[in-house]
Amino acid sequence: QLPKNDGKVSLSAVEEGKDERPVSKLRPKKPMIASVEDSVLSVTQMLASKRGDAALVTGLNGGLAGIITDTDVTRRVVAKHLDPSGTGVSDVMTSNPTCVSMSDSAMDALATMVENHFRHLPVVDDCGAVVGLLDIAKCLNDAISKLEKAQDKSSSAAEDAVKQVANLQGADGAQAEMLTQLLGGLVSQAFGGKSSPTLRSLLAGKPATVVGPGTNLRDVGMVMAEARKAALVVDEGELVGIFGFKDMMSRAIAKELPLELTAVSTIMTPNPESVSPDTTVLEALQIMHDNRFLTLPVCEDDGTVIGLVGVMDLVYGSGGADGWRSIFDSAMDLADDGSEVSSMNSYGTSLSTRRQLPKNDG
Repeated sequence: QLPKNDGKVSLSAVEEGKDERPVSKLRPKKPMIASVEDSVLSVTQMLASKRGDAALVTGLNGGLAGIITDTDVTRRVVAKHLDPSGTGVSDVMTSNPTCVSMSDSAMDALATMVENHFRHLPVVDDCGAVVGLLDIAKCLNDAISKLEKAQDKSSSAAEDAVKQVANLQGADGAQAEMLTQLLGGLVSQAFGGKSSPTLRSLLAGKPATVVGPGTNLRDVGMVMAEARKAALVVDEGELVGIFGFKDMMSRAIAKELPLELTAVSTIMTPNPESVSPDTTVLEALQIMHDNRFLTLPVCEDDGTVIGLVGVMDLVYGSGGADGWRSIFDSAMDLADDGSEVSSMNSYGTSLSTRRQLPKNDG
């Protein structure tokens, strides 16, 4: 449980109100549940069938015992040469994970995720029973969607927020105008800051996780585990594929492929989209949101592979704590009219229908 805000007297009533917005406002998704008695193989197969990337593991008493994610499967099973069918999930899960309750502060929960590099945070009720899972990528997507929706409506609340934030930050006029045209005022202003850093500066000095198309899955897993990044598949200097933690879990482990005998080229995602290193963090967030990407390869114009950014890299790159706090703040302000529906039931449906919808032609 997170410590409750001590409500320092110095906080204005508005700030205090914001700090008290509950986790339920972030619309945690319905958790995928496994048991401590399950094997790693059966958990990966359950997640693959439901297109999930993390399972909450319950103990024999029904309470939360641990969490296992797609990243854990690569780092703690593949890279350690363990047999998924003979390894219990309880041996490789994160035991007694940090969790929050539906009534805890939403901003405290987000801060816990960002500061500890947690992509997932379990949500329990007041009795300790598992009721949901926060996923920072989904929280970010929801926040950007809300801001865009408000922008589309040109609601007065949205315009006021833009003006207020613009005045606070004194963004350079031409640049602010360019960003506003690019993204719609609210999304760009919510991130604030006078300039959004480029991906080149974010990736400076970080080695790219590059493998060849013929590299076997075990070796690819070792590279991914060490760097905690998806693998970029490069052939003769050209990016030909990407292979992430969810791919390893769902396409390889769950299907019981022989890792040493399977080349990554057979199950990678071929010809992924990539962006220029001169793309800003803000633009990259927008691209990832619009395409529902969790990772984005970064390549020079001549095709030279620079590296890869994930959702979390961009959260850290969006102006530090102030940057990510302001986007969630703005989004939750818009949602404070209580119009949002719980995503526990609707998230799965809205996601599956959204994939088939044509893009809005404006």
